[in-house]
Parts: sequence; structure tokens; C-alpha cells
Amino acid sequence: MNQERRQYFRIHGKVAVDYKIITEDEMEHSRIPTQFEVSPFFLLLTQLQNLGSDNDYHLRKIAQKDPSIAAYLESMNDKIDAIAQAVAKSDVEFENLSAQEISLSEGGLSFDCNEAIPLNTYLALKVVFEETFSGLLLYGQVLYSGEEDGVYKIGVEFTDLPESSRMIVARYILSTQARERQLINEEQY
Repeated sequence: MNQERRQYFRIHGKVAVDYKIITEDEMEHSRIPTQFEVSPFFLLLTQLQNLGSDNDYHLRKIAQKDPSIAAYLESMNDKIDAIAQAVAKSDVEFENLSAQEISLSEGGLSFDCNEAIPLNTYLALKVVFEETFSGLLLYGQVLYSGEEDGVYKIGVEFTDLPESSRMIVARYILSTQARERQLINEEQY
């Protein structure tokens, strides 16, 4: 088992996952999977996420020099995110997704499916975070596939994950952990 995978924080959460079995050649043909029919809204949200990840560094630098300008720019980002989420909520594509409990880290994910997928199979993945109505299109390779009571648990390692996508996954993990800590704190009081 790849020891590097175990260095990532792992969370369990509800996320919608769709996959398509592909060849290694298909994966190498494009940096982002093209096997899914996605709406322009989904692509817009993905682009906004990528731009947001790219801009985080610049925003931190601006905050060091002029906190008021950074606060204003952050407010503009929040407005853009609110508009994007409103658009996404109106998109029928999200209504038809069924979320499931998955295990997620920056290195990969595991999910349940109704079919066996052989080890080392390449997958195009569509992952949708329902809380934010945003998603990712990425590639992965099956590291394990086990059956229990007619359901297969599939473990996938992300392959050639763009840095912007890794940042989105990391941000989702951190926000999920923060929500879980907040719930624990509220239960204690």
C-alpha cells in the first residue's frame, strides 16, 4: 500500500460520486475528464473554484500589505460565490444526484458501488459536494475493490490531480472537520 496516501487527513462525508471506466490513453489525452455530460453551470462552478484557489495566495499577500483592500476583495469573492451557488441550486443536474457516505482525502476516495471494478482500472470521476453545489472532474486508479453483502467498496487513488483540485478537496476536508468540531462543542454545552 502506498505510504504517501496515509499522510493525508481523511474524512467521512456525504458526497455524490459518478464514475466511468476509462483506458490509460483516455486519461493521458486530457487533464480533465471529458467523459461526463455536464451543464455549463457545473463547468462555471469548477472554473470559479479553480480561480478561487489560484487567487488565495495573492489575497494573502495583499492582506499583509493592506488589510482593508484584502477585506474588500474577500467580500467580492463571497458575493461571486453566493451568485454561483444560487445558479447551481437552480440547475436540475444537482437534483438528480444521490449522495452517499464516502471516505475522502487529498490522495483519493472510497465509495460504494454495485459492480466490481478490477484493481488498477482507471476511472474518470465526477464528485459533487452537495453543501456547496460544486464539484470536480478528475481521474483516479482503483487500489482496492471488496464486496460485502452485494455492495462493492471501491478505493481510488487520484491520478495527476491538478493543484487547484487538490486545494478544493483540502478546503472541503477542513470545513467538514471544523463543522464536526463545532457540533461536538455544541453538544458539550
